[in-house]
Amino acid sequence: MGTFSPDLVSGIIIRSRVRLARNLRDYPFKVKNDADAHEIVKKVNRALVKAGTFNLYFISNLSGLKLEAMKEKYLISQNLIDNGEFGAVLINSDESVSVMVHEEDVIREQCFMKGLRLSEAYKRLTQIDDELAKNLDIAYSERFGYLTACTTNVGTGLRASVMLFLPALTLSGKIKRIAGEIAEYGLTVRGAYGEGSTAEGYAYQISNEVTLGVSEYEIIKRVEDAVSSICELERSETARIFGKNELKTMDRVKKAFGVLTNAVLLPYNEFLTHISEVKLGANLGLIDFKDVGEIDDLIVNVRPAILCEQYGKRLSETDRDLLRAEIVGKKLLKIKEN
Repeated sequence: MGTFSPDLVSGIIIRSRVRLARNLRDYPFKVKNDADAHEIVKKVNRALVKAGTFNLYFISNLSGLKLEAMKEKYLISQNLIDNGEFGAVLINSDESVSVMVHEEDVIREQCFMKGLRLSEAYKRLTQIDDELAKNLDIAYSERFGYLTACTTNVGTGLRASVMLFLPALTLSGKIKRIAGEIAEYGLTVRGAYGEGSTAEGYAYQISNEVTLGVSEYEIIKRVEDAVSSICELERSETARIFGKNELKTMDRVKKAFGVLTNAVLLPYNEFLTHISEVKLGANLGLIDFKDVGEIDDLIVNVRPAILCEQYGKRLSETDRDLLRAEIVGKKLLKIKEN
């Protein structure tokens, strides 16, 4: 059997996200007046001119399909969709930054980056946050810090999260114990879409819960330290579980690859099951992929709404499964060839 990829980041760590929650001093945290809501959106839009090029979208003007696709890309939340009467979002050209307006808080800024890059993502978001602070009167208390709609965000208003691929810890059942252990340090384990969601394809988010009484850099360090420890545990558990079952592991990986490259119809849940096996095989060196991150991109790009958006219209379930099978088969063979 091949050895586990020495590059822990590419094999286990999928992406980093930093989110900041902000409100305005002269407005309620839950704006219900149409005139105020639109005025705030205009102010945020003007404030971001110097922070980069952003496209402004009003939630009420977007189709259901567009909203679903944005949510599948993590650019917006269900909370923002539910507040569609007033909600808006500003998104930069490469979709690495989105600024939601009138979500749970008046402003929710977030930045995404591949790999373990929380510090870099926070630095990028700080530039945006500084521009907002220059142009808007942000609700801030000398005693408590940034004031937010939910008390769990008061203080820094910062949520730092890293998404990890943890098949070995999942199959061994140790992920539950880890969740309990990191909770003592003010951290939590959630599913792919955050609070209340389940793990999708062995993917989990490790993030902070404590935002008061700690600095932004302390939060980031805690999350990074936890992620590093979990990665080491995943690597050790991978060797223990799969190293003892070389032929069986190789069989399941090759079969999964065969299904994905030969399927005619491929429902998303079935795709997730098999692609998780293929990614495991890549991490173990059983399948030669130069960039495992391309598998992570593929997982996002063939989600139901994103697939329809790429095609240009809403498709039936059968047509989606047909198109997904075609895209996945071609992409995996191309990745393997490279």
